[in-house]
Amino acid sequence: MNRVRRLAIVAGVAATLCAVAPSAQAVIIGRSSIRNTSAPTGTNYNSGWQYQGNWAGGFTGTPIHKNYFLTAGHVGGGVGGAIYYAGQNYTTTAVYDDPNTDLRLYKISGSFPTWAPIYTGTSETAKRGMIFGRGTGRGSEVKVGTALKGWKWGTGDGRRSWGENNVAGTVEGGAGMGQLLRFTFNKPGSSGSLYNEGALSTGDSGGGVFINDAGKWKLAGINYLVEGPFSLTGTTGSGFNASPFDKGGLYQGGDGKWKFNADSSADLNGQWYATRVSSRQAWIKSITGTITTSSAPMTSLTGTVAVPEPASAGLLAIGASMLLRRRRRRRA
Repeated sequence: MNRVRRLAIVAGVAATLCAVAPSAQAVIIGRSSIRNTSAPTGTNYNSGWQYQGNWAGGFTGTPIHKNYFLTAGHVGGGVGGAIYYAGQNYTTTAVYDDPNTDLRLYKISGSFPTWAPIYTGTSETAKRGMIFGRGTGRGSEVKVGTALKGWKWGTGDGRRSWGENNVAGTVEGGAGMGQLLRFTFNKPGSSGSLYNEGALSTGDSGGGVFINDAGKWKLAGINYLVEGPFSLTGTTGSGFNASPFDKGGLYQGGDGKWKFNADSSADLNGQWYATRVSSRQAWIKSITGTITTSSAPMTSLTGTVAVPEPASAGLLAIGASMLLRRRRRRRA
């Protein structure tokens, strides 16, 4: 497992860019500016969409037990708030913060009708992940000269959307971050890209990453970190948030910390990260008393969320090569 060294925040997930950086919103798709805002079909049917609930104003939570749901701690929320799931609101009665990662568990009043199984193995790398969130679509193009490098984040609308991406590996984020699943954003049509190749933007924080384990889709990650901000000049200023498939020729890091990514003929892919759920299964079980891995109540919960909520603040950001031990939280 690689070790991610900490140095500086690069991106924070806020609807408004903060001085230090950005974080994660709706899933950006490389092949099209039109987001996937309805349930996946075909081989991707019931791949996790049905387990996503609206939480904390503009984020997502995933039920993993009849009485508990999992999300990202940095998105905020609190006891007394409600998660909208399967056409109903469920009020939270207790909260549990993981001391080692950004994961947060909430207990609800009542019982969920269905909940997601958890992946507890150690073979996530190279598996295809289905990713879900509630943030922005593609904004304006990012170019170095005439060469397209990716897209800025668009305007958030709180709608749920999805994409797919292969798990590139696992990394160790250190204290407060724990183990992370790493993903790269590949150029549309390139040899490493998938048809619905996706990257995160502000608002995707807390959304689930699902992988197929022996024919069953299981929760493997919770959206957490993205790279950024970026700049074309590297001079003073906050730069911009973007999802680049090639960082070559762009500055990265934030005001006072800009570092140049050398351009070359090979793409220098942008990266994003999800907290690795399998690494925290013991902590989850210590609270819920059990972990569902192979069987859970299944109902047909397809289609878009009936009442989309406005986008809000989101994910923290990760640097090109280092992370700062720091967690930002916002209330709904």
